[in-house]
Amino acid sequence: MPVDDDRFCERNNALEKLDKVIALIATEDRWCKFFALSSDGRRCLWGALWAEDAAPALEAPILQAVAQVTGGRYESIDAFNDHPATTHATVLAVLHRTRQNLRMAMSPSAPRYRWSPESFAWPAPLEVGLA
Repeated sequence: MPVDDDRFCERNNALEKLDKVIALIATEDRWCKFFALSSDGRRCLWGALWAEDAAPALEAPILQAVAQVTGGRYESIDAFNDHPATTHATVLAVLHRTRQNLRMAMSPSAPRYRWSPESFAWPAPLEVGLA
């Protein structure tokens, strides 16, 4: 299997896991701060990643998306999740940006062609003899 196919499979797997993470904390009443899993069943972003075994594949892409969405850099996902300014809407925006980044990385860039006219030479005229 070519290397590009391996990368595609990894990214596709990461997208599947990301969708499961989004589903776990899709609504504000399913998300929390400071607890991977609260007593009432809510999860923080880090807890949702671990529940889906997605942390190894998604930690770096999520931190990249955090920087893109918030303009700030965080040491860890839980530092971002637990920050006083972080809201559920911000977490979802980060997850959707992560998804967008992963999808863009999956689609190959279009090959670039430089068009030039084909060389063409007119054939020599045929000599037709009349008899």
